[in-house]
Parts: sequence; C-alpha cells; structure tokens
Amino acid sequence: MILCSFSHAQQQQPQEALEVPQDSTYNIVTYGLRIGLDIASPLRTALDDDYTGFQLLADYRLTDRWYVAGEIGTESIDRTSAAVDFETDGSFIKAGADFNLYRNWVNMDNMIYAGFRTGFSTFSQQLDRFDINQDNNYFPIDSIEAQQEFNNLTAFWIELQVGVKVELIDNLYMVANVQLKRLVNEDQPDGFDNLFVPGFGRTFDTNEIGVGYTYGIQYRIPFFKK
Repeated sequence: MILCSFSHAQQQQPQEALEVPQDSTYNIVTYGLRIGLDIASPLRTALDDDYTGFQLLADYRLTDRWYVAGEIGTESIDRTSAAVDFETDGSFIKAGADFNLYRNWVNMDNMIYAGFRTGFSTFSQQLDRFDINQDNNYFPIDSIEAQQEFNNLTAFWIELQVGVKVELIDNLYMVANVQLKRLVNEDQPDGFDNLFVPGFGRTFDTNEIGVGYTYGIQYRIPFFKK
C-alpha cells in the first residue's frame, strides 16, 4: 500500500511541475490618444510683453515603444532692437514619431524618448524700422522707417527631440524636451531676411540651425489595453 501511494505521488509531481505560474513581471500596456498643452508658451506670454504663443501637444501609441506625435500652435512677436524693429505673426504644425528608450517596470508607463519632426509654418512679417550700416563712426546712423508688410510666407524644417514623459497619476503626464532644428526652406521677403519663424524660433544669417524646448502637461484618453 505504501509503495502504491509513493508511486502515485511520483506520477502526480511532473504534472504539477508543468503548471506555469503567472508572470508577475508582465506589464499591461495602455493604448490611447494623449493630448496636452505646452506650459512654456503661456508662461513666456505672461513674462514677455513682446511675445504671444500657444501650442498643443499630442501623440498616439502604435506599439509598445513607438508613437506618432505632433504639435500645433501659433506665435507672434513684436521686437524692438538697436538695429531693427519688426513684427512676426503666424501658425505652425509639426508631425513625426517618438521612440521610447526606457523599459518600464510593472505598472509604470514613463518615457525617455528620442523623436523627429517635420515642421511647417505660414506667417507674415512686418518691417517697421531698420538702420543702415556705416563703415565708420564719423557719420550718424541712418534710421529708415520702412512700414513694409510681407504676407503668405512659409518655412519648412526638420527637428530632433530628446525628452521625458512622466506619469504623475493615472493617465496624466508631465512632458519636457529639448529640440535641435535645421531650416530646410523659407520664403524670403524682398530686401529683408526673416528674423523669426513661428514654430522654429529665431533665425540667423550665418547658419540654419535653431534650438527650442517644451515643458507641458498631457492627458491620455485610454482606448484599450493589451
């Protein structure tokens, strides 16, 4: 009887070993549309009397680590300097993708990401005043009141982003990134270079490189999990 019981226990043990316990390290991923607001733009609007800006942020998860992403907004600037006074006003849109470089732990959904964007802006420039450069300091500087307006201008650029998205509470995220941009094409007003492009930022005669940043908040509308 004892030998039969022992033999029966040996036969049962391999079957029990085949039972695989549930993997407690498996992370269920939420898919949905994440939308939000760039806080840096209204903050700069409040602090800088010459600037007004607004920008919306959005992304949608395609896979565990890939997202389609983009931004849309408006910017205007009325700048007075020692050499030139100008006004710029327009809107922009950026579209691209982000890749999450961070492997989340269980029940976490944060991002350390690298991404790219293509940007397009349509805007107007108004040249109010400019000074004519002099080769020497013996003659007074000529200041010209221009009051010239240039409409229907466009610009196109490519952009790299590196940033983080941290889940503060369920589906609510803090966003921060830095941007490196290269201007690909722009409409130049007659006799006047663009000094600012909405969405791209300040432009320079010596190069086509720009930088930027975003600090904002996003909320994810969850669609499904898997």
